[in-house]
Amino acid sequence: MATLKDIAQRAHIATSTVSRILNYDPSLSVNDETKKRVFAIAEELNYQKPVRKNVPARSTRIGVILWCRRERELQDLYYSSIHMGIEEYAKYHQCYLTTYYQDDLWDGLGKLDGVIVIGSNQYTDEQIDVLNQLTIPVVFVDGNYLTKGFSSVITDFSAATEQIIEHFVATGRQKIGMLAGDLNLTETNDDLIDFRFQDFKRQLQSQGNYHPEWVFLGQFDPESGYQVIHQDFSKLSPDDRPNALLIANDAMAIGALKALSDLNIEVSRDVSVISFNDTSIAEYANPSLSSVHVETHEMGKKALQVLLEKIANPLTPIYLITLPTKLIYRDSSVN
Repeated sequence: MATLKDIAQRAHIATSTVSRILNYDPSLSVNDETKKRVFAIAEELNYQKPVRKNVPARSTRIGVILWCRRERELQDLYYSSIHMGIEEYAKYHQCYLTTYYQDDLWDGLGKLDGVIVIGSNQYTDEQIDVLNQLTIPVVFVDGNYLTKGFSSVITDFSAATEQIIEHFVATGRQKIGMLAGDLNLTETNDDLIDFRFQDFKRQLQSQGNYHPEWVFLGQFDPESGYQVIHQDFSKLSPDDRPNALLIANDAMAIGALKALSDLNIEVSRDVSVISFNDTSIAEYANPSLSSVHVETHEMGKKALQVLLEKIANPLTPIYLITLPTKLIYRDSSVN
């Protein structure tokens, strides 16, 4: 049977740190990549926590629904960080969590005390109807479903997009493009549900500066970021390509940076690049990546806080929490 020491040796960190990570210690200052690595190793080794004595007879039972598969979550620091925020706050309040991934049946939701749904436009109308029919509280995080009857916790990406565009223009970059995310790779930009793209399109259209030919589509991972930018930028002359690029997440941006380097297009000089999420990889990219910092941990904690409030007092009205962002400037964009 695997032990904490086994995990610590594989992760190259202290056993005490592994223990605090697996027990969701909210006071522990460790980056998301380290936490994700520890959980992945624990799962690989089939680590089982020792049975705790004196467990409360009745913990609050919370369901967490993710639109993706478990493997995808482990690769996506944005969603895994929101999930970790929920788990840390749940540990503090002695809540019992059941996680439902893509393709999992939503059996037993009605037997829970409440549900948190992570995601925005990834859910079908039929799935939303199922959630609406539940008699328990449901809270969305990373999606605004207030008009559908659900309290929601979101981030102000619209203000962040406006700030990025203003920065590009202020630094002499008028030819602004975007590498947007689309898991299904739709054929036209009009079908895109990426809310960052919708903000981008709306704001540039209002300025008369929107160019659909400078919108590129990836699948939120480094591989697609590389392939799309390498393929599409190689077809454009220096005069015909954008000199500023907004990218929907850091993962695609990492691939895009490599593609630009392979095409001998100098980042910051030839094209200014800013992405979203400010995960730990942004600071160590080459060049370091300007990115919008999102309080993903806090989003998860706030979502559970709202849900517990609704469970304790069912008459609490639904409401929306919007968390601010912060644009972190690094070497990939001209200051």
